[in-house]
Amino acid sequence: MKRFFSVVILFIVGCLLVAFGVANRHPVTFVADPFIDEKMALSFQAPLSLFLFAALFAGVIVGWLTAWVGQGHWRKTARETRKEATIWKREAENLKRGLESARPKAITSAASRPLHSFFSR
Repeated sequence: MKRFFSVVILFIVGCLLVAFGVANRHPVTFVADPFIDEKMALSFQAPLSLFLFAALFAGVIVGWLTAWVGQGHWRKTARETRKEATIWKREAENLKRGLESARPKAITSAASRPLHSFFSR
Protein backbone atom coordinates (compact mmCIF):
# COMPACT_ATOMS: atom_id res chain seq x y z
CA MET A 1 0.00 0.00 0.00
CA LYS A 2 2.87 2.34 0.85
CA ARG A 3 4.46 1.65 -2.54
CA PHE A 4 1.14 2.38 -4.28
CA PHE A 5 0.91 5.82 -2.64
CA SER A 6 4.53 6.54 -3.57
CA VAL A 7 3.81 5.71 -7.21
CA VAL A 8 0.66 7.87 -7.21
CA ILE A 9 2.51 10.82 -5.67
CA LEU A 10 5.40 10.46 -8.14
CA PHE A 11 2.91 10.31 -11.02
CA ILE A 12 1.23 13.53 -9.84
CA VAL A 13 4.58 15.29 -9.43
CA GLY A 14 5.63 14.10 -12.89
CA CYS A 15 2.40 15.44 -14.43
CA LEU A 16 2.95 18.79 -12.72
CA LEU A 17 6.53 18.96 -14.01
CA VAL A 18 5.40 18.20 -17.56
CA ALA A 19 2.66 20.84 -17.32
CA PHE A 20 5.20 23.34 -15.97
CA GLY A 21 7.59 22.56 -18.83
CA VAL A 22 4.89 22.97 -21.47
CA ALA A 23 3.65 26.24 -19.95
CA ASN A 24 7.19 27.71 -19.89
CA ARG A 25 8.41 26.66 -23.34
CA HIS A 26 8.91 30.19 -24.68
CA PRO A 27 12.55 31.04 -25.42
CA VAL A 28 14.46 33.36 -23.13
CA THR A 29 18.01 34.64 -23.43
CA PHE A 30 20.59 33.66 -20.85
CA VAL A 31 23.39 36.22 -20.57
CA ALA A 32 26.52 35.15 -18.65
CA ASP A 33 27.65 38.74 -17.91
CA PRO A 34 24.72 41.14 -17.50
CA PHE A 35 26.96 44.22 -17.08
CA ILE A 36 28.18 44.39 -20.67
CA ASP A 37 26.32 44.55 -23.96
CA GLU A 38 24.12 41.53 -24.64
CA LYS A 39 25.65 41.04 -28.08
CA MET A 40 29.21 40.94 -26.71
CA ALA A 41 28.62 38.68 -23.73
CA LEU A 42 28.29 34.93 -23.76
CA SER A 43 24.57 34.30 -24.23
CA PHE A 44 22.20 31.73 -25.65
CA GLN A 45 18.49 31.16 -26.00
CA ALA A 46 16.54 28.23 -24.64
CA PRO A 47 13.11 27.59 -23.14
CA LEU A 48 12.65 28.94 -19.62
CA SER A 49 11.75 25.49 -18.30
CA LEU A 50 15.15 24.19 -19.45
CA PHE A 51 16.93 26.83 -17.37
CA LEU A 52 14.74 26.13 -14.36
CA PHE A 53 15.17 22.35 -14.57
CA ALA A 54 18.94 22.79 -15.03
CA ALA A 55 19.07 25.00 -11.92
CA LEU A 56 17.02 22.41 -9.99
CA PHE A 57 19.34 19.61 -11.11
CA ALA A 58 22.44 21.64 -10.20
CA GLY A 59 20.95 22.37 -6.77
CA VAL A 60 20.30 18.68 -6.14
CA ILE A 61 23.87 17.79 -7.13
CA VAL A 62 25.38 20.52 -4.96
CA GLY A 63 23.20 19.45 -2.02
CA TRP A 64 24.20 15.81 -2.47
CA LEU A 65 27.91 16.72 -2.59
CA THR A 66 27.58 18.92 0.49
CA ALA A 67 25.89 16.13 2.46
CA TRP A 68 28.47 13.59 1.25
CA VAL A 69 31.41 15.78 2.32
CA GLY A 70 29.71 16.62 5.63
CA GLN A 71 29.26 12.94 6.48
CA GLY A 72 32.85 12.01 5.70
CA HIS A 73 33.85 11.74 9.35
CA TRP A 74 31.09 9.16 9.92
CA ARG A 75 32.34 7.05 7.01
CA LYS A 76 35.90 7.26 8.36
CA THR A 77 34.72 6.17 11.82
CA ALA A 78 32.81 3.24 10.30
CA ARG A 79 35.90 2.10 8.36
CA GLU A 80 38.08 2.25 11.48
CA THR A 81 35.48 0.42 13.58
CA ARG A 82 35.11 -2.28 10.93
CA LYS A 83 38.89 -2.82 10.87
CA GLU A 84 39.00 -3.00 14.67
CA ALA A 85 36.10 -5.46 14.76
CA THR A 86 37.88 -7.67 12.23
CA ILE A 87 41.00 -7.69 14.40
CA TRP A 88 39.02 -8.56 17.55
CA LYS A 89 37.13 -11.31 15.74
CA ARG A 90 40.36 -12.84 14.45
CA GLU A 91 41.86 -12.69 17.94
CA ALA A 92 38.79 -14.35 19.47
CA GLU A 93 38.97 -17.16 16.90
CA ASN A 94 42.66 -17.67 17.66
CA LEU A 95 41.93 -17.84 21.39
CA LYS A 96 39.10 -20.32 20.78
CA ARG A 97 41.40 -22.54 18.72
CA GLY A 98 44.06 -22.29 21.42
CA LEU A 99 41.58 -23.36 24.12
CA GLU A 100 40.37 -26.30 22.04
CA SER A 101 43.91 -27.51 21.41
CA ALA A 102 44.88 -27.08 25.10
CA ARG A 103 41.91 -29.12 26.35
CA PRO A 104 43.00 -32.60 27.59
CA LYS A 105 42.03 -35.57 25.42
CA ALA A 106 40.21 -37.38 28.23
CA ILE A 107 37.83 -34.52 28.81
CA THR A 108 37.18 -34.05 25.11
CA SER A 109 36.52 -37.77 24.57
CA ALA A 110 34.14 -37.90 27.56
CA ALA A 111 32.44 -34.74 26.43
CA SER A 112 32.01 -36.04 22.92
CA ARG A 113 30.14 -39.20 24.06
CA PRO A 114 26.36 -39.02 24.05
CA LEU A 115 24.65 -38.44 27.39
CA HIS A 116 22.79 -41.78 27.38
CA SER A 117 26.12 -43.67 27.33
CA PHE A 118 26.92 -42.33 30.82
CA PHE A 119 23.69 -43.75 32.24
CA SER A 120 23.85 -47.12 30.50
CA ARG A 121 26.88 -48.34 32.50
